[in-house]
Amino acid sequence: MLISFSEASMLPYIRAGIRQARGEDVRGERVKRQTIRGRGQRAEKLLACDPVGHTIPYSLDLWWKSRTPEREHLGGIDCSLVRVWPIEIWHSFIEYTDGSTSECIRINGPRGWRDGDAVLFWSPGDAAGAFAAEAYADGFDSPEAFRDYFVPNRGDRFDAVLFKW
Repeated sequence: MLISFSEASMLPYIRAGIRQARGEDVRGERVKRQTIRGRGQRAEKLLACDPVGHTIPYSLDLWWKSRTPEREHLGGIDCSLVRVWPIEIWHSFIEYTDGSTSECIRINGPRGWRDGDAVLFWSPGDAAGAFAAEAYADGFDSPEAFRDYFVPNRGDRFDAVLFKW
């Protein structure tokens, strides 16, 4: 199954993640071993393959700009290393009794083999925590950058599938 990337700042992290998945020593390099994609018909078919173990019967072929002249095959990931989860990313707000509001970004859905909480919350000004760690794992430098990419406006919702390898 082909997955293509095009965010230049993330390319070194993707390369390191592929090497790490193959068992190579990445010596503290930042790695990206997950990606979030829109949830359409193909994603629904993948999620239905194994709703308990979250496996898929396909290896991943990771590409750089697959539909352009600059395309490059970055590497393959064996299906035994690949897991998928359904998630939703929301940009909402909390309304307080005094009528004031606070921005709230949340990720609903499990995100890994050891996740205890199925929901992560973050509001601007919050200390770095699990939400920031999730944004960083996906290649973003901050929760704000993650928000701006997936759900830039209040009321936005992004139904997605999370691939991890």
